Amino acid sequence: MATIFGASQIALIVTFVIAYIVITTMLSIWTMKFTKSNEHFMTAGGQLPFWIIGLLMISEYIGTSATVGTAQASFDNGIAAAWSIVTFVIVFPLFGWFIAPKFYEMREYTISGVLNRQYGKSTRVMTSVIMIYALLVVNVANYVGGAAAVSSVLKVSLPVAALITAGVTIVYVAVGGLRSVAYVNLIHFAFKYLAVIIVVIVGVGLGASYSNMLAKLPEVYFTSVGKIGLPTIIAWGLANLGAVFSTQMTIQAVASVKSVSDARKASLIAGLLAVPMGILATYIGLQSKYLFPTIKSVMALPIFIHHMNPWLGSIVTAGIVATVFANVSATSLAITALAMKDFIVPLAKPSEEGKLRISRIVSIFIGLLPLPFVLLVPTIIKTMFFAKALRTSLSVVAVMGFYLPFFKSDRGATWGLIIAAVGASVWYFSGEPFHIDSTYVAIALPVIILILDRLLSRRKYTESEKDMKA
Repeated sequence: MATIFGASQIALIVTFVIAYIVITTMLSIWTMKFTKSNEHFMTAGGQLPFWIIGLLMISEYIGTSATVGTAQASFDNGIAAAWSIVTFVIVFPLFGWFIAPKFYEMREYTISGVLNRQYGKSTRVMTSVIMIYALLVVNVANYVGGAAAVSSVLKVSLPVAALITAGVTIVYVAVGGLRSVAYVNLIHFAFKYLAVIIVVIVGVGLGASYSNMLAKLPEVYFTSVGKIGLPTIIAWGLANLGAVFSTQMTIQAVASVKSVSDARKASLIAGLLAVPMGILATYIGLQSKYLFPTIKSVMALPIFIHHMNPWLGSIVTAGIVATVFANVSATSLAITALAMKDFIVPLAKPSEEGKLRISRIVSIFIGLLPLPFVLLVPTIIKTMFFAKALRTSLSVVAVMGFYLPFFKSDRGATWGLIIAAVGASVWYFSGEPFHIDSTYVAIALPVIILILDRLLSRRKYTESEKDMKA
């Protein structure tokens, strides 16, 4: 039977969550004394331990999409939803060994700065625009997941719950920058893992053991591809690969450690920590489908809060809130870094003290920007993978620049990114015709444009050479 919370029980949960927010906010304020410059705001001076950075790197990927979103996908499609997270165990080590050293040697903390070194100014600007666009999409999806949990327990509307999320994360980012986000993330990380473990145990207590679910749910729910299908699962893996290789926060994280060796250790930790979260969140989705088959899929995880005692409900609510706070704050800081370095600083040319002050103001605006779009996102995980698809196009251009310099062209890279962003967006909002995932579109278009640009450049060069001989 569902636990119907009375006024005193709801008050307990509210008090617990408020206490959690206050404690993490105080920790964030404490880190402010270490943030003396804009460089410290963006990279913590490059002095953070590798294990803290490893937790920070994976936090963006085991936030709302990995808890509420993966449970939702599992509820709808079966155990194959785990692939959306488990593939990081391969992706992060690949990043650590092949890409992170190159980023570290450049001493750049933005993806646009990296591509500027490889291609040129116009590529830098377009890279920044696309990354900001992709990360804003990520934050909209994060706000939806957080609002679903907060509104379920506190009985407030989705917009109000999203506003609460925005207010708290704005403080995390604006006060202490990367150091604040990294240290507060330690608490968030512990709570979100504890939350999913509690939900699984409660689900088993309600009768949703693996054997019971296997007997009742459709057989397709327990196959390796489920209702999702192999092409989509492959697209998920490619999107995760592309997202990690080019995501702004990942690059900031690499700039925040002391050596290449630490960057590799952090990447390995990030990959290993993804696996249990993917498995647990997927299991919760199956439990919810077994126990509550008629609910909206987005409530697959939050519904369990009403089936446990208020103390456990408080911990789980705090854990769900933690996934959102960790993810939103990291993403907001990444957008702030791009906006400052590529647009505001070149145009306004502020002093060093002015940079820090403006960075804090910009982070407040960015924290509020996703709010009007919260009600427009129906499926969290699908939205998150669209954002990853956009970032994958940046990874394709970056990898070609590193390993296929023959195709280097500022013009080709710029137009490749523009066409990839527009093409992937049109494809996604058209409902992904022919069941072709937008990730494939985001990968193919920049490659085609860079190859065509190279061929056209060679043709013009050959014709010019002929004219000179004539």
